[in-house]
Amino acid sequence: MSASFLIETGSNERGFSMVKTLFWLALVGFAIWYGALVFQAHYTNWKVQDVFDSVPEKMSNASEAAIRARLPQLFNVMYLSPSDLPPEFQDNLVIRREGSMLEISSSYSVVIWPLGPVQAVDEEGRYNIDQLEGMDIVRDKLRTDIEFEPYAISNK
Repeated sequence: MSASFLIETGSNERGFSMVKTLFWLALVGFAIWYGALVFQAHYTNWKVQDVFDSVPEKMSNASEAAIRARLPQLFNVMYLSPSDLPPEFQDNLVIRREGSMLEISSSYSVVIWPLGPVQAVDEEGRYNIDQLEGMDIVRDKLRTDIEFEPYAISNK
């Protein structure tokens, strides 16, 4: 009787195969990788926002040119390098003073490519979604665009 019990129990047991384990490890690994990429983009923006919040408080009497000249040093203090921000950040940077009011803002976007950027691009770096093939279709589907608009104002 005990032998038949062992046979029945053994035939009803279910476990993870190596393929299932690898699949779940890959899925969890990808989720962690993607989460790290998204977190890094938001973390960089939080640092930029911290710098922007400090500018009206600490440089309330400075000119626009002085603030622009000092921003790279302030970013460096927050461990931000120029390569952490896209060129459009500087293009969209606005520092405005009206009387005692100081306003600083910018806008930029970050593109997250978990599997790398699309390979089939033209000389300008653009691509047509309808002409994508193979892995480029997957890369485009996983692409995530995040828009940031750091802003600070002081009314002293």
